[in-house]
Amino acid sequence: MMAGRRTLNLLAATMLGTMDSNALVPVIALYAQHVGADLVTIGIIVGLFSAVHAPANLFFGRIADRFGRKLPLQVGLLWDAISLFLYSLATTPLLLALVRVSHGIGSGLVGPSSMALVADTSTKERKGRAMALYGMSLALAVVIGFGIAGPVVARLGYPALFYVLSAGLLVGFVIAIPISEPVQAAPRGMPWRRLFSYAGRPSPAAGYAAIFSLYFILGAFVALVPLHLQQELGYGALAVGLSFTSFAILSLALHYPAGILADRYGPAIPATIGLVAVAIAMACIPFLRDLPTLLVLMALFGVGHGFVFPSASALVSRGADPQQHGLVTGLFYALLVAGVAVGAPIMAAVASASTFGAGIWASAWISLLGLGLLGRALASPEPAFNAAIRVAGSDGPK
Repeated sequence: MMAGRRTLNLLAATMLGTMDSNALVPVIALYAQHVGADLVTIGIIVGLFSAVHAPANLFFGRIADRFGRKLPLQVGLLWDAISLFLYSLATTPLLLALVRVSHGIGSGLVGPSSMALVADTSTKERKGRAMALYGMSLALAVVIGFGIAGPVVARLGYPALFYVLSAGLLVGFVIAIPISEPVQAAPRGMPWRRLFSYAGRPSPAAGYAAIFSLYFILGAFVALVPLHLQQELGYGALAVGLSFTSFAILSLALHYPAGILADRYGPAIPATIGLVAVAIAMACIPFLRDLPTLLVLMALFGVGHGFVFPSASALVSRGADPQQHGLVTGLFYALLVAGVAVGAPIMAAVASASTFGAGIWASAWISLLGLGLLGRALASPEPAFNAAIRVAGSDGPK
């Protein structure tokens, strides 16, 4: 009972700790314009978060290995709470840019520390389920964050949104207080060398490639699909919103079934299924002509996203040295952020030179990177996984 309550606290703190950055996605460009930024400056301000967030994940993952997971998690929640409050005081483009940098750094504490805690407290044979629950907390943060941003700004203004998100982070800090973590041995030397050696093994490499491919495609998805639907196909805001909702709901619903499949048959199988589904959806979106087909394709994208995230997480964390979970998960988050940061502008450039549909279609081909390394993982024996399966049932969740 106590372990279940601590897990629930961790998942709630994770959701509140990531909801803030998701809630800003639909409105940050508009807010930058509101404080007087021109188009180029808006692009810089929007991109600054990812530019500092990706390396911060890797750096703070190492901090989580050296000083424990709980302290960085709580510091990150407080740091982000302050940053969100400072958004309300950022009345010039320069001040807003500085706050974006602070926000990106603080968020780099929350991701690796929370994911490392999940990896620490789950057994190998239940890693897929644990990472599925973790992914569901992130997916719920996306749904809620996207859902509250527009209505709060429309009715109460930008400062109210920042205050609400800041308060949510403070609640997350309080929720995280009872969380406990396993006692870890002192970290061994040469962590970076061990990290890169581990990341090159078939299963972790497949997980890292799968999450980068997924979020490269997701970057193109978020940047281009709404514009394609509105400007090239003539759909209104209601249809766009409905289609994105179908994606989010299916992703959230499929996380846990994907985690079960990952535990029973190995995570490379559901990761491969999910990445193929995402690629097919993206490749077909430019050719759709009616709303029912759009909803089916967006749902297929959601199924793929729901399958890839927990499976890739399990591939990365399942065989890792517990003393290095922070670095392993920090690299995972860094590649996740880098996928969006690289995928969105590259595919936008392709679209600007041709059409939105062409950019969307071209983004699907990055899946070959993930699928190639997933094929390598499927072809490689996994003795650690097989041993874990043999002892399943005798060694329950920690």
